[in-house]
Amino acid sequence: MIIDDLCHEYDVLVSKNQAPVYGYDNINAPYGLAINDDGTLIAVHPLGDFSGKKPRNIISVPARVTRSSGIASNFLCDTVAYMLGYDAKGKPERAARSFKACGELHHLILKGVKEPAAVAVCKFFEREAQWETARRLMGDMVWETALSMNFVLQYSDGLHTEFVGDVVSVKEAWDSYYNREDQNDSETITSLVSGKKIIPEKTHPKIKGVVGAQSSGASLISFNAPAFCSRGAEQNENAPMSKREAYEYTTALNALLRDQDRVQRLGDDTIVSWARCGETAYPDLFGHLQGHKSNGLNESTIKAAMSSLAQGHPYDYGGIHLRPDEEFHVLALTPNAARLSVRFYLTNSFGEFARNIEQHYRDTEILRPDRDMTIFLPTWRLLNQTIRQQNKNVKVSTELAGAVMKAILNGTAYPVTLINAVERRINAERDISPDKAAIIKAYYLRKTTNEKFKEVLQMNINTESDYLPYVLGRLFSVYEQIQLAAIPSIKTTIKDRYFTAAAATPARIFPILGRLEVPHMRKSWEYEGQKKNLAMLRDELAEKIGDRYPVRLTLEEQGAFQLGYYFENQRRFIKKNKNVDKNIDNNGQGADHD
Repeated sequence: MIIDDLCHEYDVLVSKNQAPVYGYDNINAPYGLAINDDGTLIAVHPLGDFSGKKPRNIISVPARVTRSSGIASNFLCDTVAYMLGYDAKGKPERAARSFKACGELHHLILKGVKEPAAVAVCKFFEREAQWETARRLMGDMVWETALSMNFVLQYSDGLHTEFVGDVVSVKEAWDSYYNREDQNDSETITSLVSGKKIIPEKTHPKIKGVVGAQSSGASLISFNAPAFCSRGAEQNENAPMSKREAYEYTTALNALLRDQDRVQRLGDDTIVSWARCGETAYPDLFGHLQGHKSNGLNESTIKAAMSSLAQGHPYDYGGIHLRPDEEFHVLALTPNAARLSVRFYLTNSFGEFARNIEQHYRDTEILRPDRDMTIFLPTWRLLNQTIRQQNKNVKVSTELAGAVMKAILNGTAYPVTLINAVERRINAERDISPDKAAIIKAYYLRKTTNEKFKEVLQMNINTESDYLPYVLGRLFSVYEQIQLAAIPSIKTTIKDRYFTAAAATPARIFPILGRLEVPHMRKSWEYEGQKKNLAMLRDELAEKIGDRYPVRLTLEEQGAFQLGYYFENQRRFIKKNKNVDKNIDNNGQGADHD
């Protein structure tokens, strides 16, 4: 279960000081409002790093409230409207109410606390809003840039200045207040996470860091219409979990999303991964295995790590001992207005994921031109073969991207939408790139039950095969080579005019190609030996085909046709390809890489 696993991850993150303890949030608060004993604002301190486009000062503050459209104040840290009563949005009355609500919250929490810092805070909110003083202290230019930022309350005794939240008695008052929220007289419900009786939290904290979702955060779990509710339950009572459980899963997920080593982008999806032990080397290597990261590691190191883990052996990665049996989680999130949907959630051993990824790379391995040094076909590049890449406004289908990655990680058949999309591009472009050929090979390796077809789903050409669609594809390539040799300056070849139709309806097109080939063979060629070799190959393939061409080829047979064409084309450059000796055995078959 996603929530249960995230709650466990929260405990791990806290133990590693990578997430705040319960009741607190790590947020960016780059300005400190320093007040004295009588609550007067005496300074505004810049905090943290101001070298970038936006100042950054991540600190632990009391947990944030979930805001929608109403007024809800935070404790000790908030925006100018709540902390200073300033109207930055053309709603002065709302800003005044926000400041008043903020004061009421602080008086409620700090009631009875005699510490000078607590008393000063109460006096601060009893005064008129001091935004004019803050503006003067900061200067107009800095003030305007800070209006969207968070401000924290600081107390100055004349000698030292500290964050009010660091005062022990104030912290105790906050903890008492925050925990007391769970202890009301509401009816208890069984938690979906722990199975214990709990008072359900109606609204959960927002999730931030998912690209395409609202920058203020989006909900992973929410119910905002009667149609979504059951038996009179309101809001998240329909998926009951305690306030602490809601806090833990959202805090863990937000912490994971902030760590770029754990996050990948695929289409519109944001993919976050983590190991149960909490070691960040696992998701870091996972990103490299998927081809989403290129910094720091060469492909030989990635291949060695993947191979070792896939075979069930540990691997030392950056000084970290990675175990193949470590439980690993992959969560894909899709933005949808103010909510998030789960594209997929997978849990398996890290070694099993490595094994499935390695199998994917084996399935997509194919002979390439010598200028193409690809070892792994990354998922993002594979998906780019499904769109017209010259058009920058066209995006990869999010549904397809998720389905492909899920198939890779599970080691299952690729989605039919993948081959359909690739075939559309081939028909439109009338060409088969190495990446598209690799996709065709990989797709049918996992899909076809045709034993004849399986014989040609290899890394290189199978010259012994008599599988008719495959041989037809090879023959089409030979016809094209004859045309190119006879007319070296030709701009539009038979591929541009007939390729798609020949793959779909051979009986209609191949007689035409045969007639076109006759005058080409009568011409005088620069290399007569080439003419002889192509004529011999043409006759050899024609003998395998026989007297009759099939009327129509299925989509699967068209895939075989396209592979035959691709491999026969690559065969022209086989002597130039420096990688051939290590990739192809003496029979021209794909070498065993196990």
